[in-house]
Amino acid sequence: MLSNIVVPLDTSPISECAAWKAAAIARAASAAVHLVHVYEPPFPPFDGGRPIDAASLAQDRIQFENRLRRMGEGVRTRFGCACDVAMIGGVPAAAIGDYARIARADLIVMSTHGRTGMSRAWFGSVADTLARESPVPVLMVRHGDPESCAVPHGLEPAFRRVLIALDGSESAASILEPLLDMQLPPNTEVLLAEVVNPIPLPVLDYPEAMLVTAVARDVEATEELAQRARVYLAGIASRLRGNGFHNVDINVLISPNAAPTLVGFANSSRAELVALTSHGRGASRLVMGSVADKLLRGTECSMLLRRIPIESRTPAPSGKTPTKKQDFADTAPVPAGTLSN
Repeated sequence: MLSNIVVPLDTSPISECAAWKAAAIARAASAAVHLVHVYEPPFPPFDGGRPIDAASLAQDRIQFENRLRRMGEGVRTRFGCACDVAMIGGVPAAAIGDYARIARADLIVMSTHGRTGMSRAWFGSVADTLARESPVPVLMVRHGDPESCAVPHGLEPAFRRVLIALDGSESAASILEPLLDMQLPPNTEVLLAEVVNPIPLPVLDYPEAMLVTAVARDVEATEELAQRARVYLAGIASRLRGNGFHNVDINVLISPNAAPTLVGFANSSRAELVALTSHGRGASRLVMGSVADKLLRGTECSMLLRRIPIESRTPAPSGKTPTKKQDFADTAPVPAGTLSN
């Protein structure tokens, strides 16, 4: 279950979208919200201008503190959630990671523009680093413009239509643990999707046939894979229905390219949130070129991402589908099938 949700904020209205989304989740899950700002004093002028004095720096910090307090009060009064606010120092991504660990965070929620995958601005680079390195699931909230970040007034759920991208492995299914913890309402539309790579027919010994057989699909073998995917997804759907979700749809997508296929499916189904696992790869940018990054670039969806350390990969037992929530928690190792195109 969710107990603590950490929301890093920069100075932009876009970043505040995450606070309201986190508050909606916290209200449903009876969790506490922690609004955190990493304060970085203004740089001194390089053109020989007047240095920034201590009084100006103090006033600048007070303005940020007041803004945080106002947001915290908004979370408490509008959503009925416990809310703490904190101004911290240090390198932003590392400082937020340390704060999340001390606060025993179960989820980090932050905004991203998503215009170029992870924006390379301050906030985008912090989201990038946390998504790659945080052991805590990260929810990246998408909003197109500051006007869409107004404080919500009703009791709207955080998300109404969720796409869960899976690949037949147990580690991919482990994304269900943080998703279930969000306590989305039973009428949430849940779309389960797995992309099956079609199996080509073997190339014949005749050169004139190579152009045909190289692109022809082995229908029978591909259908066998698709049927395995349906059985796997049916097991996941059964688990979700057992947790109260009434509207779960299974989708097996046959395509040689997982990322663009999932992008198209997310857009055509009007998904509001895409949930998936990924694995960190050293200093790479959110698994550069991965399904996760391409979904951020190609859709307007928010994204729930759970990182699975690549060093802990183990193959998934054939045909096994987790049947209890604890099973999802115990399936952290990543098999070779994890989504990473």
